[in-house]
Amino acid sequence: MEDKKITKSEADLLINSICKIISSEVLEHAIPDHLPLTEELTDSNKIYNGKVSVLFVDMRGSTKLSDKFCNEQLVKIYRSYIRTVVQAIRYSGGAVRDFMGDGVLAVFTDNEEGKSEDKAVQAARYIATAIDKFLNPELDKYIKHRISCGIGIHTGEISLSKVGMKGKEQDENVENEFGIAWIGNSTNFACKFSGAVDNETIFISASTYAALSNIDEKCNWQEFEVAKENNVLKGYIARQYYLHIDDHIEPCIATTNNMVISIEDRLSKEYQKQLIDIFQKAEELGKKEQVLLDKEQKLKEKESEVNLKEKAVCQSRLELNEKKYQFYCEVLGSGHCKDEYVKEMGQSFWETNLKKSIETGANIGKTEREVKQEISYAMVSIYEALELYDKAYDFLVEQAYGCAWLLLVTVQKIVNKIGCCDRLRSAVYSRLSKNDLTIENREEFEKIKKWLVFDYRE
Repeated sequence: MEDKKITKSEADLLINSICKIISSEVLEHAIPDHLPLTEELTDSNKIYNGKVSVLFVDMRGSTKLSDKFCNEQLVKIYRSYIRTVVQAIRYSGGAVRDFMGDGVLAVFTDNEEGKSEDKAVQAARYIATAIDKFLNPELDKYIKHRISCGIGIHTGEISLSKVGMKGKEQDENVENEFGIAWIGNSTNFACKFSGAVDNETIFISASTYAALSNIDEKCNWQEFEVAKENNVLKGYIARQYYLHIDDHIEPCIATTNNMVISIEDRLSKEYQKQLIDIFQKAEELGKKEQVLLDKEQKLKEKESEVNLKEKAVCQSRLELNEKKYQFYCEVLGSGHCKDEYVKEMGQSFWETNLKKSIETGANIGKTEREVKQEISYAMVSIYEALELYDKAYDFLVEQAYGCAWLLLVTVQKIVNKIGCCDRLRSAVYSRLSKNDLTIENREEFEKIKKWLVFDYRE
């Protein structure tokens, strides 16, 4: 078939129509007590807004029916099913407004007959009762088939407007093609709720449930939450919630395997499945447990031997490191008050041993500052002999913080050489506040404090 071009007249007609729709003012009106028919609406930007309850009922497994039944049987199934649903809706105060395959969309409004929520739930119960007690027994008897449906209801604000196109000009045989566009989430939610359940289960939104007039009726509803197509749907469900009928008829319910269960039930089933798997694995593991216990016992015995050896090695290493540390500290201590010896050995010798004492001190858990405080008395004397008074002052501060004693004469000599004493003064104050000095040494610290505060002049 050759492509047919869009003629200029067709293009002009479409552009004019689009411009008319877009440029025209949108007129809003409240939805009346009864829903307007398609014929009653004008082909214009006129919309109706208001609160409604939308019901959607959809047959389960309908796509597979053509594989099982012939055309004659399919016609009987579909026509009897649609006839049942439409009567239930109409006799409950609603209006069918769309057929979507085997789905039926109905709308209910508030009027003198009652609230839209009550009428929509009445219709849903009517559908469930009629399918399970009237339709399914007959289908089962003559066609060996039972229908299963999901029924969803949502209450909310909705807008409707007439859409479509009049017949084709210059062709009287082409009919007008108009419909109603339902704008809002209520239709979408009703369809999703319907698709989440089967076997004539009714799934209503929280907004519908909250507005039900009969308080006693609310006990028939169960709070429900289900994951469906990456969405979590929340509301209330009622299973086989039938209306009363004059004659007692046992329900004829379809057997289905595609029921969408709640999140809670799904987790429960998954939990049970995991428990069974755990028990099976535990039984298998139990057979190997004794072998593992024996191996574990041997490993523990081996580990105990290794630990003992490790402890012995660690103890030896610790003792060796302590001896190394004491050795370097003694080397530094040998320079205390021995000026000629200090000068003869040279600065490099003493600082190398200082570095070694810090390294070996770290191996036995001492911080650098702890090491410096322990050998501070010697380093003060060594740097004083080398006339490195800035470095001598640094260790004088450490001596004040951590050594058991400090001499005023040493303090006076070094402070006078470098011309400052702020850090030393703070160290002396801090040390006196600790109260860890002997009486004799405390007296010396007090003398030093007095000299630093009152007698020393920078």
